[in-house]
Amino acid sequence: MDIEFRKMRRFNQQLSAEECYELLRQEDRGILAIHGENGYPYAFPMNFCFDEKKKCLYLHSAKTGHKIDALRKDNKVCFCLHDPGYTHGGRWQKHFRSLVVFGHIEFVDDPEKSIECAKLYDLKFEPPEEMAKHIEREGKLVQMMILVIDHMTGKKVVEG
Repeated sequence: MDIEFRKMRRFNQQLSAEECYELLRQEDRGILAIHGENGYPYAFPMNFCFDEKKKCLYLHSAKTGHKIDALRKDNKVCFCLHDPGYTHGGRWQKHFRSLVVFGHIEFVDDPEKSIECAKLYDLKFEPPEEMAKHIEREGKLVQMMILVIDHMTGKKVVEG
């Protein structure tokens, strides 16, 4: 990719690539931001699964709707998340790690590949015996998507 992304201004708080991947492994929900209708951004929470081998995220959605229409017009996205954080020494300020991912969405239209992605996704949220039932019951209704990571930055946030 020939795009040059900005360097993080507070580089002393920047997470390493491995720390970013750790956040993707640990967390299961983030906010996906896309180019919505009428020039407005459109951002919404989504569950996700991180594919360790391919270094991408799997998302799923209904096959139709605002999100799908917008992504078919412009597949560039921003996805952000943070861990729960913690307070220190009885103070109110939170210490947490956050992550911003810039990437693009690829729709999984091949049925076999869709089931493969759905299995990885479902295993994060369900026991294996439930996963098979879930995919059989709802697999044809779901649009699997791959968020290809073009760039990401993570940050250690210390408020106050």
